[in-house]
Amino acid sequence: MASDAPKALDLIIGGWQMSGTVLATSGRPFTVYGGVNTVSNVVQATADCSGCTRDIGNLVIETGRNFWFDAATRALFTAAAPGSIGNTGRNFFLAPRYFQWDSSLSKKFKITESIAFDLRVDARNVLNHPSFDNPTALITSGTWGRINDSVTNNARRIQVSGKLSF
Repeated sequence: MASDAPKALDLIIGGWQMSGTVLATSGRPFTVYGGVNTVSNVVQATADCSGCTRDIGNLVIETGRNFWFDAATRALFTAAAPGSIGNTGRNFFLAPRYFQWDSSLSKKFKITESIAFDLRVDARNVLNHPSFDNPTALITSGTWGRINDSVTNNARRIQVSGKLSF
């Protein structure tokens, strides 16, 4: 009887395989525009920003909505003077980071010498971590600096599958 315990325990917890991928990236660059054509009638000028650094953005919640720039930071931005372009430049700011962990867990159960059952559990976005899209980057827009709850990855998904081999 004592020799059956390790065999039963091995049947339950032994032989599992785990694999996965982690995708973590820095935020993509984006441009903040002043909302006016200061240089030509075709191209909008970038915005001026007093004391802004490239990584100034951070996810904040204001009035129940997601913003990348808080109210104090949004107040630092102004439209460029006529005939000039803004001091922030093209692709000066970084959008929110992207993170997703996908994982699989599997095990082969030997039923007889010629019959086996494979059990597999796949999970996408295991931590259910949202990765947000770029904010609205036009300072004259009513949604300036807001992310609008749009995410670039899917919610957690779990799939269980089995395969009988004979």
